[in-house]
Amino acid sequence: MPAEPIERLNYFQFQYLGAEDLLAQQAYHRDMRRRHNLGPHTVGIVTGLTIVEKPREGDAPFVDCYVLPGICVDGYGREIVVLEPVRIDGELFAAYNSDRHLELWITYDELAAQTATGGFASCTDAESYARLRETYRFAVGTIDPSHDEIVVAGRTAQPAATAAPDDTVIPEDESIPFQDFPDDERQARWLVRLGMCHWDGTVRKFRPAAAGTLADGRRYAGFVGSSLLAESGALRIAPRTAATDPDAADFATVDGRLQVNGRIVAKKDVYLHGSKLSLQAASGSDETIPLWLQRLPAGIGSGADLRIHIGDNPAKNARLTIGPGPVPATTATEKIVLGVRADDKVDIPTGRLRFGAQTRQHIDLWGVDDTAVAPYGIGVQSGATYFRTGGDFYWHLNGEHSDANGDPGNNGVRLMQLSAQGSLYFSNDFRQVLNMNTNGQSFGLGVQDRTLYQRSLSDFAWYRGGGPSLGYLDPGGGTRAMWLDSGSRLSVAGGVSSYSAVSLLGSKLEFLTGIGGTDTDPMEIMRANRAPDQNDLRVVIGDNEGGEDRFVVGPVTGLGFQEKFIVQNNGDVRVAGDFYIRGSKIPPAIDVVSGRCYVGQTAGGTQIVSVSASSNRIANISNAHIMVALADIGNQHTATDARWAVSWDGNKVIGGSNAVFQIKCEVGDSDGHLLAFNFVAVFYG
Repeated sequence: MPAEPIERLNYFQFQYLGAEDLLAQQAYHRDMRRRHNLGPHTVGIVTGLTIVEKPREGDAPFVDCYVLPGICVDGYGREIVVLEPVRIDGELFAAYNSDRHLELWITYDELAAQTATGGFASCTDAESYARLRETYRFAVGTIDPSHDEIVVAGRTAQPAATAAPDDTVIPEDESIPFQDFPDDERQARWLVRLGMCHWDGTVRKFRPAAAGTLADGRRYAGFVGSSLLAESGALRIAPRTAATDPDAADFATVDGRLQVNGRIVAKKDVYLHGSKLSLQAASGSDETIPLWLQRLPAGIGSGADLRIHIGDNPAKNARLTIGPGPVPATTATEKIVLGVRADDKVDIPTGRLRFGAQTRQHIDLWGVDDTAVAPYGIGVQSGATYFRTGGDFYWHLNGEHSDANGDPGNNGVRLMQLSAQGSLYFSNDFRQVLNMNTNGQSFGLGVQDRTLYQRSLSDFAWYRGGGPSLGYLDPGGGTRAMWLDSGSRLSVAGGVSSYSAVSLLGSKLEFLTGIGGTDTDPMEIMRANRAPDQNDLRVVIGDNEGGEDRFVVGPVTGLGFQEKFIVQNNGDVRVAGDFYIRGSKIPPAIDVVSGRCYVGQTAGGTQIVSVSASSNRIANISNAHIMVALADIGNQHTATDARWAVSWDGNKVIGGSNAVFQIKCEVGDSDGHLLAFNFVAVFYG
């Protein structure tokens, strides 16, 4: 079927024009305008047509929905114009009786208007109207498809996925300006989605829509062309209504490759979604050494890898370099603070590697478990640098790497070894391995057969801080930490830590104040022999029995020292927790209550009597026991088979400070009586 030709009216002098000619002229301009709407533009909302909600007066929480003035263009190029706010009639939603969000659509419509006046009507049977009103109507719900077919040259255009080679392909924006326009405007269906409304069909009213859903599904018109030029020299792309925060949501999208022949200035963050930032040479190629940055996905990396790629091969000329100064002209003039090379090497040619002032293990030399600190590394503690190893330490002279433990490698010599047990080994045995006096060996450290020794002419001293001084035991502005005088007496300014047993031979361990005194109260631990094979470990707390001096045991928590066990020198012992003797806990509180229970039994037989007893000292008892004894018994005549008994079988009910015991009362004589029994109840806290 051939397409209809494009024709317009050609005027000439004394031409006769009829209604058909005027309709053709009108159709020409209308169709060409619609083709223009679909050519450099695309289908959708041009401006306005926003859905808004207004509270219903006196009918909270319900609202009325309105469509504000605006214009849109459908896929047949028809303009749909709303000139004033329109209230959405709830009758459109009458078919929906549930509470839900529903789509709201608008479509083109035409209405005949202004019939011919008397005497001017057509003589035919057809109704005569002087006007056609271009208007619109609304539709509700899920509508798929939302429009009729698009016909080109008598054939239906097809989506790209199903189109044959000779079919017209429907573009993503569905705008085809060269289509055959439908003859029946009212029957030609093309709906434009305006958004969503929240319709509660149970009460047949609108409710406020969920945040962001009023504009859900809106489709705006766009532009089609190869160039967008600005006469002024400055091109601005921005929303027609300025946003409060331009960075709050996406605004523009480029679906395809973008080339910018000029500087790019970003005043906000730049996001790369799963792609790479490739750095090319001025020629636009990677010169066979690709350099790029990319976030690697979980299937390739850890899920959060920032990959900096420096070439495909382990070449030393592929580097990531960091440094100050101008653009380097040659390798010799290039300032490199840090260089990471593709051949597995990192260079710091001129500066120093700094780790900051936080104490930690700074360098992990070999770690296979990311959840723990590597057993091989270098770190800093407060006032100390340490080296950590999972085995031995070695010091080699020259040579090259070897994987064998302790092997100095080709042409290397092992100078020293520190074993995993803390032993330091030198390359030669039995000598004074450290000499502290260049003029001789009067001061030093050496090894003899089965002996490691330190040598001094007089005293040994250990200093902290300060500087060199020639004065006797002078720390040179520092602190004397420890010294061993010529009489072999050792003095330590700080604490003493031992990783093995400490033996005191016949002497005592004395605890003095910070200035070396006793504050009149000696505090000592010593071994005392009372007789052969009879020895005491004696703890001395003071020199009197007033109770002011104490032996205190407890932990140190965030609240400071907590006293848990105290022995006073007056003999008192205080325990903060439970106290056990031979595996049994001594209750922290005991209460004893006694009383008499009146039974009033005057004949033989057995009965169970409930005894209720309460503690006045323990609010919540944990256990209780009772002891019972006969109190008032007898018989009226001669005693025959006389026997009286009261007993407790262990049954009790405990609640709060009260306990109820079940007591069994027995009378053997038929005329005997048991009037009362006594009890003693014991309560445990």
